Amino acid sequence: MQTPLDLKLRQEDVLRGELQRQQEMVRQKEAELAALRDSMAAAMDNIRPCPGAPFNVEERLLFNQYWLRLKELEARQERERQQEQTKLAEIRQRLLETMRDRKVMERLKEKHLADYKRTLLREEQKLLDEMALNRFSGNDEYKE
Repeated sequence: MQTPLDLKLRQEDVLRGELQRQQEMVRQKEAELAALRDSMAAAMDNIRPCPGAPFNVEERLLFNQYWLRLKELEARQERERQQEQTKLAEIRQRLLETMRDRKVMERLKEKHLADYKRTLLREEQKLLDEMALNRFSGNDEYKE
């Protein structure tokens, strides 16, 4: 059977692993969003008419539809990134709470151990005092 302190240590390790996975997920979402924004910037650069080039209405309409799709995709990816960041913050908070609990348990364990040692020392001192009294009392009896 594991002690509560061992369980807290195990929980802390599990949460650290979750935190690392979630941090990687957030980095991945941020990279996806950055790549999308780069492609949006490139698309905007490509649609700009060259000086003296004829203006093509159909091409512009298609681009507008494409641009709307990109903006929707950007908004969805931004929401996903924010959700992942929220999850990351929750995991981080749970880890901090678990670490605080573990530290409290460690302090309580140390305090309990110190109390136990003090109790043992008191009992040992009582025993030594009693032995000394018995020896002293025993010596007085023999003198009479």
